[in-house]
Amino acid sequence: MKILFSTGCFYYLPIRDVFHLAAEAGFDGCDLVIDGRFNKADYIDTVKSCLEILPIDSVHAPFAMINAWRTHKNGLMKSVEIAKILGAQLVNFHPPSWFSLELSFLKWFKNTEDFQREFGLDDVYLTLENMPRVGKKLMLAPYVLYNYHDLITFGMKKNLFFAFDTTHMATCGDDIIAAFLQYFNTGRLKNIHISDNQSFKSHLFLGRGELPIAKLLNTMTKLGYDGMITLELAPDEFPKTMEWTKKLLKYQAAFLRLHLKKDGNV
Repeated sequence: MKILFSTGCFYYLPIRDVFHLAAEAGFDGCDLVIDGRFNKADYIDTVKSCLEILPIDSVHAPFAMINAWRTHKNGLMKSVEIAKILGAQLVNFHPPSWFSLELSFLKWFKNTEDFQREFGLDDVYLTLENMPRVGKKLMLAPYVLYNYHDLITFGMKKNLFFAFDTTHMATCGDDIIAAFLQYFNTGRLKNIHISDNQSFKSHLFLGRGELPIAKLLNTMTKLGYDGMITLELAPDEFPKTMEWTKKLLKYQAAFLRLHLKKDGNV
């Protein structure tokens, strides 16, 4: 099992600084979030230089449109190309958002019969992530397939793999342990985006919310989950000083390793 750090936590920092922080804290690698800096064609060279610091095991397709790539489908295609260049094992993406009127993306998404074949993927897994409900009163579900049972059924039919986000699951009112078991039993769970959740606050530091994170990690170990686990925190969770940021990151990595131990090893 590899413990990764999401670069999206520090989207405002130079990418090499993010990799150095993750390495110093003790993470095994990074989950690279594709952002607007990829509008510059030579930015990939900067990212490639980060491989001398830590490996990039996972690539997260962009949340928002990259202007140079024009469409969400092209964004996903470019993310796959980047993953192959960097040696990443999987590419994660979000389902279409009806709230943002991603209609062309939704049409393609529904009509694709085999996603792995569509992108010619043999050694890279394409993973679909469960999405949250949002808002303090209405609790809207802005993405299609917000019900994880429907998402799993869709993914199994369309030859997709899965990324399971704990805080997203919590916003839908679902038990994260029961949900993990459903995902695990598909044999297609490749990454777990882990963070805590409390009321309307999501992507919190582990231990800052109400989720049974330790129980989830113990369950994963007992069942033999051997995929990736990615710490994915809200940028505003971090302290204002770099000294405390480093301390908390080290604590989070140590917390994960403690509860993922099996016979003395992670």
